[in-house]
Amino acid sequence: MTEEQEKVLVVDDEESVRNLLKRILEKAGYQVFTAADGKEALYKVSLQDAKVVLLDMKMPAMSGMEVLRQLTAESLGYCVIMVTAVTDLETVVGAMKMGAYDYITKPFDPDEVKQKVQKAIQKWHRLLQEKHRYLELSRNVTEQTERMQAQFTELVQSLAREHKLLCELAARQPGGERLALSKLPRELQEPMSSVEEFRDALLRILRRA
Repeated sequence: MTEEQEKVLVVDDEESVRNLLKRILEKAGYQVFTAADGKEALYKVSLQDAKVVLLDMKMPAMSGMEVLRQLTAESLGYCVIMVTAVTDLETVVGAMKMGAYDYITKPFDPDEVKQKVQKAIQKWHRLLQEKHRYLELSRNVTEQTERMQAQFTELVQSLAREHKLLCELAARQPGGERLALSKLPRELQEPMSSVEEFRDALLRILRRA
């Protein structure tokens, strides 16, 4: 554990269950918040910035699956552990496909609860590191691409000017135009009317490389 307590949100419509999970996790060193229904859960999860959510599958008004759907739809990176009283494999599989990290069943094994929350916290930190790395790589690729585009544009403009001058000088040499330009790639053996035309010819050459 780090010096700052990791935050966990426990969501269950049964007060006894909320209190039990809260005690288990607080003894393990977590900062625990609770919610009695789905609406309160969606409010508190953003307010408290919890990393892990223990979410009861069956609650009145808004089910755990509905809450999970909203949490995963927003792509905010919460690690959701579903809580169920029975091992309903079909429902559990559906929750996992929707983005739940894991599940626990009632009655709880305190050690299992702590272990799964710890693993979820670790996964959250890995996802955060990957997100930071992704943003860093994305920024680097964007900056390098923009720099290369600027350099390519400058190079094309410079080469286009030199190509135009070459064609003009070659045309002044009696019978020498073909000889002077024949050593160039065929795309550049004719005068160009614009920088854009020269650029397109250069790109065709580069595609063959």
